[in-house]
Amino acid sequence: MSTDNTVFLVPTTNLGHIEDVMPERIHSGTNEWIEHSRDLLDKKRKAARDGKWIATHPVGETMPHLKPFSADACPAMGELNSIGYLLKWPATALLRQVAPKGWQLKPSTNYNFYSYSPLTSFAEMGEAEAILVETGWIVVTPPGWSILFKNIPNNLSGSPRGITFAEGVVRTDQATIPLATHAFLRNAPKEIKLKRGDPMAVIFPFRREPFDLVIADRPEHVEEAARIAGLDKATFTNTAGGYRKLYVEDENPSALWPTLRDWHRKNAG
Repeated sequence: MSTDNTVFLVPTTNLGHIEDVMPERIHSGTNEWIEHSRDLLDKKRKAARDGKWIATHPVGETMPHLKPFSADACPAMGELNSIGYLLKWPATALLRQVAPKGWQLKPSTNYNFYSYSPLTSFAEMGEAEAILVETGWIVVTPPGWSILFKNIPNNLSGSPRGITFAEGVVRTDQATIPLATHAFLRNAPKEIKLKRGDPMAVIFPFRREPFDLVIADRPEHVEEAARIAGLDKATFTNTAGGYRKLYVEDENPSALWPTLRDWHRKNAG
């Protein structure tokens, strides 16, 4: 297998045995939007069975065309799962608020993955609205590749609630350093429990490539885009899994792409 597009994750020595913190693909268990759509479908079915609600769309238990109803059938979320990797909390710890802006960090290990940073707090004054989090991993990507470090997508309450990571891009093809980031503690509960191995954040590797952004607002382009969009929308409405069949299983580009490409090539000079 070629290693040209391989991303390597190297554990730091402080992480210890890694069986319980192995990074993994993003999965539906970390996606609260999926859980919300499932719960909503269950509530609608129950209300319909009890005669308390007249469904505007069929919500039966066995209707095959309802399979794409909940968000776990959304191809856009499926695509997200295919490119992102979930990182897990490297150590168990208790974060307790002891003053209006003061937090006590109590790790369960000798090495503290969570600490105050002079960039984000007045630790010497007992004030801290943010902490520095070491992930326990060094990411190495091929030349020309970086990673986007993000909070867990569609995790509506945070990971856990009250902690929000500072997101950013790291040139991991050059910076062979332990991956660390700041985490805000604003609007957090007075006590936060971190558990080693729980979902923490995600990384999205991507290739750095320049691109041009062109606004194609000529009337003929706008009209053609609207025509194609109308056809596709009709397919989505009348065919279960229409998006997946058109865009995921079929590798053909947008029907508008050749028109816009040729127009831009002709007029770019």
